[in-house]
Amino acid sequence: MLPWIGVVAAAGAVLWVTGVTRVLDPLVGNIVGFVTLIAPITVTASGFEGRHRHATPGKRALRVTVERSIGGGAGFARSLVRNGIKYGLPWELGHTAVFAWFGTTTAPPLWVTVVLVLAYAIPIVSLGLLLVTGRALHDWVARTTVAPVVASAGGG
Repeated sequence: MLPWIGVVAAAGAVLWVTGVTRVLDPLVGNIVGFVTLIAPITVTASGFEGRHRHATPGKRALRVTVERSIGGGAGFARSLVRNGIKYGLPWELGHTAVFAWFGTTTAPPLWVTVVLVLAYAIPIVSLGLLLVTGRALHDWVARTTVAPVVASAGGG
């Protein structure tokens, strides 16, 4: 994720300094952020988890995989639901609130505060579930679990 975030941030900084992004409507800016940052990361993580190794590079390094709750690989669709809740939804809610709030000199409307609270509530609830049950919110909804890699019978 970090290399892609770096590329998008560098491009965004150039566009900001040159004044291009300052004239964008907040809705357009939010859409550009979603299309260039949130969607690619969510889809890429889902692609890694949906493949035969069932893990992103970070999960492989930690020797864990994402599996269906009933066993077997999660598959792309289930991983997309999982990562949509894990990354996409809270990230987009945060972007939506920030873009609505950015540049205003008045108090934000109530809906902006609600959206911002939801952006933080999803990961907090997820962490609470993880600590209490061993499975995060995104795993409950997608019916997945993160499990240690099982060594193959061939020893390698």
